[in-house]
Amino acid sequence: MNKVTQNIIANYAGKLWGFISIFIFVRFYIDLLGIESYAIINFYTVILGLLAFADAGLTATLTRQLARDIGICEKSNLVYTFERLYVYICLLIAIVIMSSANYIANNFLESKLYTPETVAYFLRIIGIGVALQLFSTLYEGGLNGLQHQVLTNKVKIIWSLFRSGIVILPLYFYPKLEVYFVWQVICNIILVIVFRYSLYKCLPNSSPYFAFNLLKSNGKYALGMMGIAFISAINIQIDKLVTSKYLSMEQFGYYSIASTLSQIPTMIVIPVMAAVFPLFSMYVSQNNNELIGNSFHKYSFLITIISAPISLCLFLYSIPLVDLWIGKLLIAESINYVLKMLVLGSFFLCLQLTPFYLALANGHTKINLYTGIFGLAVVVPFIIYSVKNYGMIGATFPWVLVNICTFLFVGLYIVNKFLSEQKVKWIVWDILIPILVTFVVGFFIHTIFCFLSNKYVFLVSSMLIGSLSIFFNVLIYNKRNIGNPLIDFSKMINFRNS
Repeated sequence: MNKVTQNIIANYAGKLWGFISIFIFVRFYIDLLGIESYAIINFYTVILGLLAFADAGLTATLTRQLARDIGICEKSNLVYTFERLYVYICLLIAIVIMSSANYIANNFLESKLYTPETVAYFLRIIGIGVALQLFSTLYEGGLNGLQHQVLTNKVKIIWSLFRSGIVILPLYFYPKLEVYFVWQVICNIILVIVFRYSLYKCLPNSSPYFAFNLLKSNGKYALGMMGIAFISAINIQIDKLVTSKYLSMEQFGYYSIASTLSQIPTMIVIPVMAAVFPLFSMYVSQNNNELIGNSFHKYSFLITIISAPISLCLFLYSIPLVDLWIGKLLIAESINYVLKMLVLGSFFLCLQLTPFYLALANGHTKINLYTGIFGLAVVVPFIIYSVKNYGMIGATFPWVLVNICTFLFVGLYIVNKFLSEQKVKWIVWDILIPILVTFVVGFFIHTIFCFLSNKYVFLVSSMLIGSLSIFFNVLIYNKRNIGNPLIDFSKMINFRNS
């Protein structure tokens, strides 16, 4: 098993646990603390997402550089240099959040359960937790660049278990939101320590130093990544910011549930790109255009055949899924169309990930930055108008529109720029054909099972749609790429026979 495959499997193990933990623990949070408390917990995620840009592109730059063919000493000096900058960045983040806590509490989170002073107190704890979690991403990015993603996922699975799961024990005896956030801070401190130790262990340099020349040489790429991360963070989180301001805390909690579920397609495919990005970067550094092209089409196809059935099942079975998860049919029905729209937008976000990472591997950040700025200029006034006039469903319109447009225009531009004359192959064979196969399989399976009244039958239907659509798509891919199959079924059969 090659390194990329190991990393993809490890990443999936980590994301699978994250996926499972959503269904296991969120219901307990709502039952123990209430929907308003869950809304504040989700606001933690919103702030974390918004501040993803704050690393000034250092994490992505570190991942890219450590994946390239440079010496151990240079790599360790790069880590040491970025680490020193990161301390001040994360410290600034904590100070900004803590000092603006009163403003956020009074202008964004209108709670019936908590006073603004109490919400501000929660936000100050959140500020510490967010800063620590962001700091851990630098070390995680370094380990990913060194292709130690098996290790990072082992650590994050254990961390996630304690952070999201074990916290239920103290919450059961002391059902207070303060307990939850203090627990997050403790877990994040441990995560930083473990990741730092692991990264420096992989870079045996006893005397690393602050290398200004490395900072200068990587500054342009890092600044480009900062701009992209900043714009992307706002585009992704703006719906939650606006809904937290213009809707009640209860409605924001409902929207948070729909938003969490809609992220599943993206959550599932990101592990693939996390493993592939260092590979793209290595091929680019070697000027191996053939391997770049083959890998791009292979993983674009893989992204589509994974995200399409997941998105389709979420779209078809939104009500029974939320009812099974939360145990409240009223909530499921109230967010039905909101969830469907958010899933549609997330699906188109998945489709543009491979071109996005191809551009980053080539050090090209301008197109992503410019389109992000244009999208933001359109999204902000659009979403404010939509939420004010149409409520929760209004928040979904800009999300869908922006992701469809970005996929079509930015994706095609990037593919045409770095893989000349291959954009038709990308659109037709990597995108449209697997989507068509998934829809055909989904139509027949859904038609067969829709006559059954059992409330859990959608689980069987979803598994069949997913497994059969992937199977038929892999067969099509293998037929077109005889010498380079996506999954070699003959080897699997031979292994089973042996």
